[in-house]
Amino acid sequence: MGRQVIAEALAGRRIFVTGSTGFVGTALVERILRCVPDARVALLVRDGRRSGADRRVQREVLRNNAFERLRGELGADGFAAMAEDRVTVVRGDVGTDGLGLDDHGTRVLAESDVVIHSAATVAFDAPLDRAVEVNLLGPLRVAEAIIAAGERHGTEPAHLVTVSTC
Repeated sequence: MGRQVIAEALAGRRIFVTGSTGFVGTALVERILRCVPDARVALLVRDGRRSGADRRVQREVLRNNAFERLRGELGADGFAAMAEDRVTVVRGDVGTDGLGLDDHGTRVLAESDVVIHSAATVAFDAPLDRAVEVNLLGPLRVAEAIIAAGERHGTEPAHLVTVSTC
């Protein structure tokens, strides 16, 4: 019953997700695309060392085995068309003030109804300064960016949901 209520409440909404290249984030994106009718998903992804954010989403998110069920239901072409229609990639980084958003990214954030922040550094041996930037300051930066984007574009701020890796 609870899942159905959530899916109905999010149907047709614009959902902005951080951390989609991680385990929890990828599963979250799959569930939204499979179970929430007409929801649009914007994925905040930083450029990698060898590939840009768009390529990372294709390789690390949409090709993930978590999407096998959805690919099976829609077929390869149907899945690709659905992803093209419902998924937007936004370049940025929760470890940077303002999330490193350009004008397009700020507009997408301002137009979002819900932001789900699930980005984190989970490596136990990560440099402390990087872990603090992402895990401690990241949620604050996301909240500040939501407010700033809404003010800049004259929209109501999105609802913020944060996911802790603790």
